[in-house]
Amino acid sequence: RDLHKEYRRQRQMCIRDSYYLTNVILIIVISFPIYWTLVSSIKPPNELITSTPTFFPINPTLENYDKIWNLEPTSSRGTVGSAFKNSAVVSIGTVILSAIISTLAAYALTVLRTPFRYFIFLLMIMPILIPGISLLIPTYILIRKLGLMNSYLGLILMHSTGMLTLGIFLMRNAFMSIPKSLREVALLEGSSELRIMFSVMLPLAIPGLLTLMVFALYGSWNDFILAFLFINSTDMEMLNIFLMKIALGGSQFDTFWGLLNAGAIISFLPIILFYIFLQQYFVRGVTGSAVKE
Repeated sequence: RDLHKEYRRQRQMCIRDSYYLTNVILIIVISFPIYWTLVSSIKPPNELITSTPTFFPINPTLENYDKIWNLEPTSSRGTVGSAFKNSAVVSIGTVILSAIISTLAAYALTVLRTPFRYFIFLLMIMPILIPGISLLIPTYILIRKLGLMNSYLGLILMHSTGMLTLGIFLMRNAFMSIPKSLREVALLEGSSELRIMFSVMLPLAIPGLLTLMVFALYGSWNDFILAFLFINSTDMEMLNIFLMKIALGGSQFDTFWGLLNAGAIISFLPIILFYIFLQQYFVRGVTGSAVKE
């Protein structure tokens, strides 16, 4: 019996150690590209382009950040400041519009007794089965006819539309996890439906709402295809398009690795900070179940 207990204890320790070792390996594999990009962004050119690359900068410098931030605009590209501002405007607009529409639609399909609400929900979920790339040509024709080329509004509408399926799904699950008795008590007290939604239901659905905001920010901030197709002005170009032109050297077919890595750090830093700040809500929103009372 003692040998059996010792065997079980050793087996549990082996499983636990294997679990920790696997997590450490995954963390290293996932974090290494970010680390390499960061290290490359603070290396001088003679250390960056070499036959024997080093994992640590010998003479670290912020020269690449200074160069990319002070680049003068040309006929083929703008500045990193204007590109950052353009991406921020589109991303913030997408987050706000996606949150508003998804919340209202999910509330109507979950809490209110909307006729055919299950059928409507299925129709809203169906577009997730359609490849987005197949809609580029009709979307381009529609945006051009509406006069929304080279505009913030055009990109915000396209990104928000693409987020509706996932957004409604997340917010519907969030509302379904809230006990119905809370709304019934508020109705007995004479509260209006709008007040119940904002004062009772929405505060309890914050994890789902913040998860939606993370996905909306991630999708709009990292977008390349839509920004490349629908923005032709250097004053309106997004950050990813700016980095592409930096990578190609503008009109010269030469890759500026130092500037590109510095721009990449500037690009994904807001996403990382936003995710770290909302991490606990993001995990709760993704793993939250739609358990009804």
